[in-house]
Amino acid sequence: MFENFILSKEKGLCVVRTKDYNRVIKKIIKEIQKINRERNKEIKIELHGEGIRTFEGMEFDKEQLIKDIKENVEKVYIFRNFAPLSEDEIVQFIEKYTQKENTRTKVFIVSPEYEIPTSVEPHIEEIFDYFPSEDEIDKGLKYAEGLSLVELRKANEDGNITEYRKRILAKSGGILEVLETHDVDTPVGLDDTIKLIEKVYQSGIGRGTLLLGVPGTGKTLIAKFLSKKYPVIKFNIGAVYNKYVGETEKRLRDTFERLKQFGNCFVFIDEFEKLIANGNGDSGVSKRVLGELLFWLQDKETNNYVIATMNDISSLPVELVRPGRWDFTFGLTPPPKEIRKEIIKYYSEKYNVPFDENLAGIENITPADISAIYRLASIVGVEKAKKFVKLTKDISPRFEETLKAVERYAVPVYQKEIEDLI
Repeated sequence: MFENFILSKEKGLCVVRTKDYNRVIKKIIKEIQKINRERNKEIKIELHGEGIRTFEGMEFDKEQLIKDIKENVEKVYIFRNFAPLSEDEIVQFIEKYTQKENTRTKVFIVSPEYEIPTSVEPHIEEIFDYFPSEDEIDKGLKYAEGLSLVELRKANEDGNITEYRKRILAKSGGILEVLETHDVDTPVGLDDTIKLIEKVYQSGIGRGTLLLGVPGTGKTLIAKFLSKKYPVIKFNIGAVYNKYVGETEKRLRDTFERLKQFGNCFVFIDEFEKLIANGNGDSGVSKRVLGELLFWLQDKETNNYVIATMNDISSLPVELVRPGRWDFTFGLTPPPKEIRKEIIKYYSEKYNVPFDENLAGIENITPADISAIYRLASIVGVEKAKKFVKLTKDISPRFEETLKAVERYAVPVYQKEIEDLI
């Protein structure tokens, strides 16, 4: 992980994002020692912690660091959660001394919070190592992806690893959160679609599935239903945005890294169209975010399987649905009559209300409409409930237009051929 930077000829500063300071510092030192053995080198190491003192008790000599940098001494400085130089000095260090043919003085800043100067960001290595691999943990500890070594120890002591994984996501500033499973309705008629998504997820090589359709047809319900068996992480796109230049993109990259280290999971992005709608008046930030998302979707290394939903597809960008972007683009429309009957039967039994044959005859009624009617019917009766619940097709703008667009871009979920792919 760190060897490439230590041996690189152009970059001299590496910021390591972690809270497992001791684990990461030991790893850096081991890699330096390995390089010294295998390449017959004598790279010296100087290690400093917070409080401007080394772990050996020596005071940090800033002038010596600057001298070593200027003279290009073969040496590695490691700083634990503090910056040895001011922002101006860092910029000068990068611009004058580290873009040489062979930069031999290397500086590690091991910190989760250090802010990299924007002007020299491309010339600084940034490595994320928040969580240990299974072979880095203490013997006897139960391993779980998405926890630092300190958190893993505490989680094993408390016996509740699931809660600690949730806390990791809680630290993402509202960008990521675990999709909780409570009383989740059965997605009647969507069994084959869910089985197919599961099959691709379990293969470990899938990218994601895009779900298009009018509101209330079961897009979010699919993600909630999957959360009964698998970890599903909700990705709140709106929380990524920041008013400062470049900060939004940085937070997005941090989020991708956090997901990567969390491990295998579904990543649920609801109402994807909101990202596209924001792209007209924000100096191109939303377009860059969309580009970063699509690039990550195609090149992500871990099994973070994306489920993205869209209600309004009137301004659907072609690049979002081009062949190969997603494993599947499914269209969720109001169900056909035979499926409507199954849905009505399900909610009739759930709420202990008589089956209503007339309800099954209403074209373009959605599963959410049926659920709302039967929930109210359990209190006031079916006939009264039907009068008070407004149907999606009557209140949703561009309902017919969306149905036509779904037919154009997506494979209908009620298509019998889906079963052949399972």
